[in-house]
Order: sequence, then C-alpha cells, then structure tokens
Amino acid sequence: MNENTTSFSASEWLRYTRHIQLPEVGAAGQLKLKQSHILVIGAGGLGSPVALYLAAAGIGHLTLVDGDVVDTSNLQRQIIFEHRQVGQPKAAAAGERLRRLNPDIRVDAIEAFLSADNAPELVATADLVVDCTDNFSARYLINDHCCALNKPWVFASIQKFFGQCALFTPGNACFRCLFPKPPVNVEDCNSAGVIGVLPGLLGVLQANEAIKYLLGLQTPLKNHLLLVDALNLEFRSIQLSHSDDCPACRDPAAAPELPKRSEPQCAADAQSADVLHPEAFRQHFHQGDCVLLDVRGSEERRAFHIGGRHIPVDELPQRLKELENGGTVLCYCQSGVRSGKAVELLRQQGFQARSLGGGLLAWLRDGVDTLEDHRKNQGD
Repeated sequence: MNENTTSFSASEWLRYTRHIQLPEVGAAGQLKLKQSHILVIGAGGLGSPVALYLAAAGIGHLTLVDGDVVDTSNLQRQIIFEHRQVGQPKAAAAGERLRRLNPDIRVDAIEAFLSADNAPELVATADLVVDCTDNFSARYLINDHCCALNKPWVFASIQKFFGQCALFTPGNACFRCLFPKPPVNVEDCNSAGVIGVLPGLLGVLQANEAIKYLLGLQTPLKNHLLLVDALNLEFRSIQLSHSDDCPACRDPAAAPELPKRSEPQCAADAQSADVLHPEAFRQHFHQGDCVLLDVRGSEERRAFHIGGRHIPVDELPQRLKELENGGTVLCYCQSGVRSGKAVELLRQQGFQARSLGGGLLAWLRDGVDTLEDHRKNQGD
C-alpha cells in the first residue's frame, strides 16, 4: 500500500475506532472484517441482532437470505423491523435498515428461502455462514453444503427460555454428527413461544463468534455446543466429537438427499389436503354440521380465541368423547402446526377433521377477530 493511502476513509476510521484501539483487532483486524463476506440465512429473531451487529462491526459484505414477509407477531423479538414494514419482504426490509446503519458496507438481500438450487452458489461465495433459521431442513442444507465446500458456519436455535449455539469448522464435528436425524415432536416458536430477548442473546453470541473467527481469535464455541438457560441464567458447554457414521463428514457427496427448500415447518404443513385457508375455513364453519376446536394451551386461550370448544392437543386422546356426534372437527392453533397434529390424531380415530392453515396468525391478517364478527359483517 502506498504510504499516502489509508485502509479506511475518515468516516470509517471514526466508526471503527473503538475496534482499532483493541490490540486483538487493530487496523489489520478491522481490514480483515472489511474484506470479509458473511452469509446470514434467516432475517428473523436470530438474524436481526446478527445482521445489525455484523453491519455495525464493519463486515464489508453481508448477504441476507429470507423468503418470508414481516408479520406483526414478529415485532416482539425481531428488532431489525418496524411496524410500518409489516407485509414487506423480510430480506428487503432488513437490508434497508442495515444500509441506513452503515452505508460503507455492501448488503445483498435475497428474497427467497435457502434451497438446493441457490445454496451452492451462496455458500461458495461466503467466508462464513451464520444460520438464523428455525427448522432442521435448513440446518442440514447449510451443514452439507458447508462440509462440501469447507466453509465454517455458526448455528443457533431457540425455544421458550432456552437456546443452543455452536461453531462448526472444517475438519471438526459437523451438525449431522450432533443430530444424525431430526428430533421428533419438537415444537417451534410459533407453538411453544419464546421470550423476546432470547434470540437477541443467542444472536449476539453468534455475531461475537463470527467476528472472532474472522479475526483469528480464540473461539470457544468451535467444536462445542453451548446450552443457554435464560430463565435461570445458566450456561453449559459440551464438547462435540466426530461420528464415524456421519455421511457429511466422511463424504459430503454421499450425504442424504438434501431437502428442496428450507421454509418453516408451518409453511410446509399448509400444503396438506386437510388444511383450509381462512376463507374456506369460515365457509366450512357456516355450512354447519361441524365443531370448532381450539387446540392451544390454556394461557393462549385465555388471552385470545375465535370461539369454539377448547381441548389442548396434548389432552385430545383422553377427551375424544367430547367430540362425538358433532360432525367435522375444525381445528385451529397459533400457526397451524398443532392443529395439523390434532387433525392427524382425529382422523386416525375415525373423525372427519380439518385444520386452519397458518393458524390464528393467518386468520387475523384478514382483520376478523371471531367467527361471530365475520357472521355480522356478512349480514348473517
């Protein structure tokens, strides 16, 4: 570099001076960050703090991938968004916010879910991948492509008051070593809920480890799984080890067939023939000969409902008699996941049953609070 040139503009130097003052970072380290490209997959609860802190830290190139749109229910934890952005594509809305935060970096917003079609190119061009998704399909997709391309990636997951975080690097244990198969009966945040600050806590840890990895600093999450209990404020670390049976580690090309897309599980469930979208659900209800059934928990029911009987999905096997001789059972929950399970159980027991696709989240987007309100609006 010419002695008359500098690594940073005056505005960049002012912005990053607190980093540059750190002996562990310095001008050389900050230049590494400026020259780095990080792929952030998911712009939701985890992606919000991850993207904000990486942009603020001066990561020179950020690519955000998300095919979802901003929903009012996101705003309790997805702090990158504002109420005015409800209905906008998450990737575009988040990209707009990051460019306002730091105009000196490049931000690419990909309005799509990660898929087997776009993953190879997206992963190949990044120096590091940060997983901010909420489903196992996406994580296996990320893991297998990172294994095949020798790319490091930072994983995190959240539920209720609990979270997990790990840094997977080439040559060490991978995600399939930790989870050879997807756990069964694991509730997502739409079903189980999540305290709003938890994704912020886990997202900050992800950003912290990503920055340190790029700087070549010690990264305690490397080859370790961090377990976070935000309720009792307890942290526990578990060392990971290779699995001799892991196809992704042994031969990435021989890994199990990758899922085609990585959209949230509730979106996939909505494709079932047993699912009715809100308007069809209303029409079915008005035709009569049916039972409206709320399968959420008691606290959720107490906070808000659209009518009907209430039997939590976990209690359904013991209370089937309450639904006999009532016609088709129309089930609803928060997002459609639990109502889908209820429909499956009811059909196995000989009932006719359908589920509200997208749950109450989809229902309320139409601006109708209850079925009684809808009946009044239609002049019934």
